[in-house]
Amino acid sequence: MNNYDPSIPILREMLGFSIINKLSECGFDELENPRAALGLSRPDMAEKIFVRNITDDGRMRVKVYTAVFGGIDNTPLQARSEGKDAIRVCAVYTDMSGKDRGIVKETRINRVGNIEDIVDRMYQRMRSAYKTAKTGDTCHDCGAPKFTTKKGNTCCAEICWKSNEEKVKNEAEWNGKKRGRAGWTRSQGRFYRRF
Repeated sequence: MNNYDPSIPILREMLGFSIINKLSECGFDELENPRAALGLSRPDMAEKIFVRNITDDGRMRVKVYTAVFGGIDNTPLQARSEGKDAIRVCAVYTDMSGKDRGIVKETRINRVGNIEDIVDRMYQRMRSAYKTAKTGDTCHDCGAPKFTTKKGNTCCAEICWKSNEEKVKNEAEWNGKKRGRAGWTRSQGRFYRRF
């Protein structure tokens, strides 16, 4: 029997509290949402993100994007309404330059069914991400964890085979591509500015 209906605000609040309680039971700490820190007009509507360290140095962590917001400025703590987004669990590694790289991505958790089942699925994904990151392969050159690329190959999270100059150059090229995609479109072999 499905007892969670996202159109009922009290059930969204119950799910939000259940998610937050389970995360605190498991030793997760709330991470300040970077979108809320950017000075949004409604920081109380920013999604709550929770994190737990895998290693003692804090460079490998499990992150949970909860789809829960509120709890400040008289906004009730509740899960987002139907179809907005799902609960996502991943493990990240902070490389030597301070950038986070994803090393494990779990299947998203849709908020359907019983509230207890939703929280249990989230808990199982958290355990799986923690175990996979903790016991995963490491690079034989630098000792950093490896992750699986889109093509299915394993790759060092430090990208240790490239020099720092090559990394900086690739980062600049990537940022240029991202900026180019935002304002231009291609049609019949020509580029046109989107408005």
